[in-house]
Amino acid sequence: MENKTEKFDKHEIIQCVNGSLSDRIAYLMKGRSVRQVAEDWKVGASTINAYIKNGSVPNLNIARNIADKENVSLIWLATGFSEPKQSDFKEDFSLIPEYNAKNPDRRESVRRLAYSRNWLEHRGFKENDLVIVWAKGDGMEPTIHNNDTLVVHKGRNKLHDGNIYIFRNRDELFVKRYQNALGSWRLISDNPLYDRLDVTREEQDQFEVVGQVVHIAKDIAD
Repeated sequence: MENKTEKFDKHEIIQCVNGSLSDRIAYLMKGRSVRQVAEDWKVGASTINAYIKNGSVPNLNIARNIADKENVSLIWLATGFSEPKQSDFKEDFSLIPEYNAKNPDRRESVRRLAYSRNWLEHRGFKENDLVIVWAKGDGMEPTIHNNDTLVVHKGRNKLHDGNIYIFRNRDELFVKRYQNALGSWRLISDNPLYDRLDVTREEQDQFEVVGQVVHIAKDIAD
């Protein structure tokens, strides 16, 4: 039988069935923190982050070690052509796409993270309503830290006091806590070092409410 993988170059193999290599690595994390996975796989935490967020590719020895540790085939990890040994990827997990500020409607060929379908059902979430945003900066500390993973519900874009939302201004995203201030949007940083921002009615059409932050995943160490 002809080996299908021989038809693909390196880039195509990484991006083929079941998403990208970073999708499959995120799936194999199974809800563990980057720190825990790094310990389990004997790989640096910064290296794991590079696989997930930057699309870096592990060398063969590391890939084989990951596959052995998680009881999946090396072929599946590298190409996605065969299913994991222990569970059905598509049935058990949803791949939530990263929100692309420059092209919000783009859901294909972007970075994704795997979330359990059981968790989505428990929270009452629909897969297509969710996107991933990685936090930047310290404006929302101590609630949200730099590089925390934020799950954002795009269906919840009507503002309610006290909730945290992702706002978009052109190609820029920022995360703030909302308060109604007599018709103005009062956008609050949880970090007291930052001033609040009042957005008047006339200015509000410059902003898009991407959605409400409904889940925060964070690492506790590099």
